[in-house]
Amino acid sequence: MDDIEDMIGEEELDRAAVSSVRTPMVAPKPRFQKTSAATNSTASSSSASGDFDAKEPAVPGTQLIWMKTYGCSHNVSDSEYMQGVLASYGYRFTQDPDAAQLWLLNSCTVKDPSQAAFMHLAVKGRKQNKAVVVAGCVPQADRHLKGLEEVSIVGIQQVDRVVEVVEETLKGHTVRLLSKNRLPELDLPKIRKNPMVEIIPLSTGCLGACTYCKTRHARGKLGSYTPEAIVSRAQTVINEGVTEIWLSSEDTGAYGIDIGTDLPTLMRKLLEVVPDGVMLRVGMTNPPYILDHLDAIAEVLNHDRVYSFLHVPVQSGSDDVLLAMNREYTAGEFRRVADELLAKVPDLTLATDIICGFPSETEEHFDETLELVEKYRFHIMNISQFYPRPGTPAAKMKRVPTQVVKNRSRNLTKLFETFEPYTHLVGTTQKVWVNTEVSDDKKYTVAHTKNYTKVLLPRDDSLIGCTAEVNVLTAARFHITGEVISRSQPATVAAAAIREQIRTEGDLTAADRSKALSKAKAASASSCKGDGSCGGHGHGHGHGHSHGHDHTHDHDHDHEGDDHHHGEGGCCGGSGSCCSSGGDGKGCGGTCGSKSKKKKAVVKEPSRKKAHGKESAATRSGMISTMTTTLATKWNEVRDDKIALAAFATLVASASFVAARLLTRK
Repeated sequence: MDDIEDMIGEEELDRAAVSSVRTPMVAPKPRFQKTSAATNSTASSSSASGDFDAKEPAVPGTQLIWMKTYGCSHNVSDSEYMQGVLASYGYRFTQDPDAAQLWLLNSCTVKDPSQAAFMHLAVKGRKQNKAVVVAGCVPQADRHLKGLEEVSIVGIQQVDRVVEVVEETLKGHTVRLLSKNRLPELDLPKIRKNPMVEIIPLSTGCLGACTYCKTRHARGKLGSYTPEAIVSRAQTVINEGVTEIWLSSEDTGAYGIDIGTDLPTLMRKLLEVVPDGVMLRVGMTNPPYILDHLDAIAEVLNHDRVYSFLHVPVQSGSDDVLLAMNREYTAGEFRRVADELLAKVPDLTLATDIICGFPSETEEHFDETLELVEKYRFHIMNISQFYPRPGTPAAKMKRVPTQVVKNRSRNLTKLFETFEPYTHLVGTTQKVWVNTEVSDDKKYTVAHTKNYTKVLLPRDDSLIGCTAEVNVLTAARFHITGEVISRSQPATVAAAAIREQIRTEGDLTAADRSKALSKAKAASASSCKGDGSCGGHGHGHGHGHSHGHDHTHDHDHDHEGDDHHHGEGGCCGGSGSCCSSGGDGKGCGGTCGSKSKKKKAVVKEPSRKKAHGKESAATRSGMISTMTTTLATKWNEVRDDKIALAAFATLVASASFVAARLLTRK
């Protein structure tokens, strides 16, 4: 969708930036199959007539790619993975579509405007003689759409094979990988726009069958990642300097139903490995699947390392309309969810979505929605006009007149804008968490309170990665302002290194951020005991109307035209008004401490040829012990030198990588 389309993957990365996120992956060559109605993975060796002029690259993996992403936070995460994998193979990214040899477009099928914008770009790219690869829900839901006949497709469960598709497309082939019988791995390389925010998909698909939605057509039935895979990913990204983890899904409340677990159980396991200073944020959940877990959900949201923020779409306050939508809950059940969570979680921010003008909605039905909104006075609300999606049951229903729909949307917006949710905070002291987000004008550091209220502080990059106590000075409609009273140190060595890089270099490009992140991997738990010997800081643990600010949060609807999305639930890199997204994309990897004059120490991995599979467990343990001693010694040398501190992260990253390899060898 237009309002978050520029969030992902458009900054150019240099070769030094991508080399640091390389992994020893070898992409298998595509298995070409004959095109047939029953074939989900296909490839054609003939390019579109009169279109892309394929040329065998002199050096594979050197071409420029322009990337654009539409849609929800799950799509954002998929784009981060695809860019990370491509970067690890040497591909570079540019903000200039004209300069790129290939366009990679990640699509959203929720509504017509976002799909139309995506389709326009796909056709435009072919007309401009670009190689085009498309991904996301649009081609997955309907591969036969006019305009997609001669473009390559990466299916939503094939994002880890994007290198295959890109390479073959650049050779003039049309490749289509659309199988939905697998989950991509979570431990792929990733490029984040905000190096301190990670989006982890908990699952793909859903259990619902809403009459207006095509997401189920695209992503299929629910498929959950195991708790072990998710916890492992969380540990990895924390060691890379991430201080905020967004748990994303089409419906987080349904997580684990297919594998015999649930969201509260997963959260408890995550909280065992998440250190102080690192926060978890739970993504969108529909009412039906949390009704039986309200006490456990409340317990999780009250935890001091979980934001007291939850997005629960209601869509309508009328039972008749909810039935026509096939939402599988009543307005009363939504009220039960809201009432219990608001009672049990102090200061909970409850976000929701409303669709205005759904077929069969009468004035009486709409009045019920107004009444519900008036009662709960949501801090964040996404107001959408109904858009019929081809192939859905709702598309065949009799529509409410367009002008009536617009009037209802505007009336609901006017009501919402009368709410003043933050005035009571003026004069109070609030604890806030800070990542790398800044305001659009670069004058303010953006922080968030425990309930994810946006706080604007005078720009101070020394706050990056820290928590702070702030005195609230003023309250606006969608944020508060404050002044810092006290602050902590960053939660991890890696987060501290990212902070020092940004403070040294100023506002960073994605390539610079890539450098900062990849060079700032923290030591593994075996070498960080929390006593300061490896640079620890006393911890023993390894989000339409823009209103001038970015408003982003997790849900499955995009909003355009007269739709309105209000409030703030995430950071979107200063892109203005955003919704249905996890907001922050990628950006990381490169040279920390590049200005340091100290000679960098390097921990080399033992030669694979000599060591792989031959050293004993005791030998591997000895190697790790030696590296731990080296880290402790080096830390004592650089701990008082701010520039050298960033350079120290290079050594940490190398040691962490080697230790991980040694620990996983058989």
